[in-house]
Amino acid sequence: MLSLLFKPIVELSERWAANRRPKGRLIELNQRSIFIFPTLAGWAYLAVCFVLYLVATNYQNNLIHAVSFLLIALGVLAIHYTFFNLSGLCISAVKAGHCHVGELAEFKLKIYANNLRNYENVFLCWRGERDGQRIYLDKTREKNLSLYVMAKKRGYLTPQVLKLETVFPFGLLRAWSWVELDLTAIVYPKPEEGRLPTSFDDSIDGRQGKENAGDDFSGLDEYRPGSSLRHIAWKQYAQGRGLLTKNYVGQECKEIWLSWREWPELSTEDRLSVMTYWALECEHHYREYGLHLPNLSIQPATGPEHLNNILGELALFKAEGSLQ
Repeated sequence: MLSLLFKPIVELSERWAANRRPKGRLIELNQRSIFIFPTLAGWAYLAVCFVLYLVATNYQNNLIHAVSFLLIALGVLAIHYTFFNLSGLCISAVKAGHCHVGELAEFKLKIYANNLRNYENVFLCWRGERDGQRIYLDKTREKNLSLYVMAKKRGYLTPQVLKLETVFPFGLLRAWSWVELDLTAIVYPKPEEGRLPTSFDDSIDGRQGKENAGDDFSGLDEYRPGSSLRHIAWKQYAQGRGLLTKNYVGQECKEIWLSWREWPELSTEDRLSVMTYWALECEHHYREYGLHLPNLSIQPATGPEHLNNILGELALFKAEGSLQ
């Protein structure tokens, strides 16, 4: 019954806090976005001050009056120092690192201050995550750090709000702020080994990979992005002639296609995991590979950019109906 009565109040307070929450790629903390409240030790400190004041008033003891006023003054100063230990901090979103399902997605941030104050014992963590980092800013005036979020499913991963808090200097008060940084990572499917695609006419371990044996060298061409690293003329590159690729007469094209219809017996997620595994294997062994998905086709190539393109399409794939 009480939960039903307080539920509208909780929802209203959450909406109010969300409206005050700063958003963007660069955020500076100020009095509008910082909250402050006594800790348990702070409430105990306040109770001691109140008791001393009552005792001093009752017994008209000037020494106890002086002690109580001194403690109250220190408490007021603690409010200012705790608040200023967050005020003026700037949080910049730098980069979101991509990963596979079951791995930690890395989010790189930069913390700095435009003023001359030192910042002590500021703790940062994402909401819902246990691990965070504690930072100190002195003469360096900036700090680069990485915070991690566990990737539980493929697709876009946007971390929850970032919490910054401090109890500096005495632990009597806690100042905190929630910020929404514009950072999004792409989570690739988890690689799972499956049977070879039918276009795999050679063993991937290279035991039958000498497709150029017996072919005649026909010349050099300009390097094209995606060309196999095995065909690069490294000797000419060392001579300063730039990237060139070797051509052979009768050279066979051993292209591999990762097609959606190759594994009809698997579910959507398992199929994407198997395709991810073979994409990584092909890239590792410099085999040219392409991708066939419903309504999408990527021509065979190799290279980090090509791999990221393939994995990105697999991560963001959405099956429409029961595609086979």
